[in-house]
Amino acid sequence: MSNHFKPEQSHGIVTHPIATTDESRGSDQMSVLVVDDEPAAADLTATYLERESGDFEIIQKTTAEDGLKHIDGIDAIVSDYDMPKVDGLEFLQEVRTERPELPFILFTSRGNEEIASEAISEGVTDYLQKGGDSSTYSVLANRLKNAIDRYWAVQALYQSEQRFSRLVENSSDVITIISESAKFKYVSPSATKILGYEPSELIGDFIFDYAHPDDRQYAMEEFFKAVDNPDIEPTVRFRFKHPNGDWPVLESRGQSLLDDEVINGFVINSRDITEIKNREAELERQNEQLRNIKQTLSHDITNQLTVANGGLELYRETDDSDHLDRVDHSLSRIEELLEHVLEFSDQNITDIDSESVSLRNIVTDAWSVITVEDAEFRLNESKRIKADPSYLKQLFENLFKNAVEHNDQSVSISIGMLPDGFYVEDDGQGIDLEDADKIFESGFSTVHNKTGFGLAIVEQVVRSHDWEITVVEGSDGGTRFEITGVTLRPEVAG
Repeated sequence: MSNHFKPEQSHGIVTHPIATTDESRGSDQMSVLVVDDEPAAADLTATYLERESGDFEIIQKTTAEDGLKHIDGIDAIVSDYDMPKVDGLEFLQEVRTERPELPFILFTSRGNEEIASEAISEGVTDYLQKGGDSSTYSVLANRLKNAIDRYWAVQALYQSEQRFSRLVENSSDVITIISESAKFKYVSPSATKILGYEPSELIGDFIFDYAHPDDRQYAMEEFFKAVDNPDIEPTVRFRFKHPNGDWPVLESRGQSLLDDEVINGFVINSRDITEIKNREAELERQNEQLRNIKQTLSHDITNQLTVANGGLELYRETDDSDHLDRVDHSLSRIEELLEHVLEFSDQNITDIDSESVSLRNIVTDAWSVITVEDAEFRLNESKRIKADPSYLKQLFENLFKNAVEHNDQSVSISIGMLPDGFYVEDDGQGIDLEDADKIFESGFSTVHNKTGFGLAIVEQVVRSHDWEITVVEGSDGGTRFEITGVTLRPEVAG
């Protein structure tokens, strides 16, 4: 007996461990393929099965080759053993390569222990001999129904497991099961995408070893509080150490299932909310700017209106036009304030158009707007910078104006390169370093009658490029602004 046979034509069959599910059947009908080289025997088997149960839908074939063409989509096979060319066991072998779990009952008039043993080794579902009275067909029908029910149950379980696996794998959350001692017992596949670790890397590790030092104590207290009291379902936000060195912010919702025999752990759903936190911080920063603008306008414009109204009253009383100069000055000041507010509001940068620009050209253009005679600048070195040229020019203009306006005497400004950026330094009277954290706030100024928006715009330009800015004491006692995190390239000759 040959081990395998090759049908003369392709069957168009797709290999799969489980062909259908209870959801895809759409009814309780059980599709059964009956294969017997004796058409009368096949018809008799089909008749009895249909009489035993109206749930059976019978397909009859007289050769194994023809039967193999129809195994896709059926729920079970009943096959004779002794058939020409291809016998029942060879048929079983081929079916198992295509549908490993499909119920297969060998129903034969010729049987012995050797055949039964080989059938079992090949994975036959059941073995039944023909003969006797009609009760044999009742036994066959009963065994068929039981085999198909088990088959459907396995299919449903497999489908459920596959569905769960897909959901967990593609979830935007990381699902973990933590032991009572806070060690990873299970980590969903989504951890690779969200946390940067393969699940196997985390198993057995203490979860809070990955928490940021500043967040660790708080997160631990919330966790162990919930372990002690299963009614507590905490939601904790903490920074988690990514293998690339970043600290994404996780929001973790936990539930104690330590008493559950299957889970026996603390289930945590975690999602990355770093972007949400960044948006919250940006919104708070913008709100703070609006509060500063409101305070500045409320104070300065109210003062100027008071002066203007006073001057106008004096003019009406005295008819002295000198009082109108006070009115004119106040209105000019109000106009200046409004211009600065509009300028500042336009600098709420969301999109920048970066390109490689010459620092020398940008600095020269920016200096051209400075009209103070007793001010000078020196460019010590120039490189090309990846930046938005318009916003970069605005940055230098505001830094130059800040240096000129905050010094009563002549001032010299120098610009030079840093390993990852550049600096702007003046030799003026300097800045009180206690104000260093405030100078980039909108509306803050140490000079009377100045709006305090200039350096706030500088900070917006820096932030929009993902750079950093710091202010320190200059080498000659003045003020030095250092902008770092900049992409630099050598200056092109000529």
